Amino acid sequence: MGIMIYTRKMIALVMACIGVMQLCAQQKLNLQFVNMVGESKLNIGDSYKTSFDEPFTVRRFKYYISNIQLQDDHQQWHKVSSECFLVDAEDPASQAITVNHGLKNIKSIKFLLGVDSIKNVSGVQTGTLDPARGMFWTWNSGYIVAKLEGKSSVSKALGRYMTYDVGGYKPGENASRWIVLPLTPATKNKPLQAISIKADVLAWFKGENKILIAENAVCHEPGILAMKLADNYSHMFSILQKQ
Repeated sequence: MGIMIYTRKMIALVMACIGVMQLCAQQKLNLQFVNMVGESKLNIGDSYKTSFDEPFTVRRFKYYISNIQLQDDHQQWHKVSSECFLVDAEDPASQAITVNHGLKNIKSIKFLLGVDSIKNVSGVQTGTLDPARGMFWTWNSGYIVAKLEGKSSVSKALGRYMTYDVGGYKPGENASRWIVLPLTPATKNKPLQAISIKADVLAWFKGENKILIAENAVCHEPGILAMKLADNYSHMFSILQKQ
């Protein structure tokens, strides 16, 4: 009996030591989202042109980032955050996200651009999911995944507005997209401390679908146009820098 008790204590001690080692191995990774228009940094109110030579200005640019995961050398994914972050071009602090992880090497980063379907039907929420943030429609439509609003001289909407509030979570209307960004080359034997991720506004207008402001200046509900925009903005992210 004494030997069994001693063995159990030893096992508990070993497990405790492993836990301490894992805790000590935890390190911070800073993700900095850099909003850009092509090769230029996005500035609210500045004038830009799409790839189709349509002029526009931006007054709002927001998007949700959630379910952040990191991939190790063995192709295994590790979720490092289940939180929903709202990146807002008008709020510099929102563009920096810090996560903790215990990986020696990181091969890729993955996250959901948007809000998972469960949160869309979970009632009134707080923090970044508070409806007061201006990213929630109705109980039917749920959260806006990404918002791009401004003006364009070619827009036929009232006031020359350009407003793309893209959302939807139901089958066939899901505007959320998984984003996978490989870190090439993979970090080796050197703790990765920060990654700058470019978010290019121009991707909204080109890619899988050609979006002309003159023809489609407004999107305020789930549907065909929202899905086309979602397929386009799924390509707006790229690794700008890592250190």
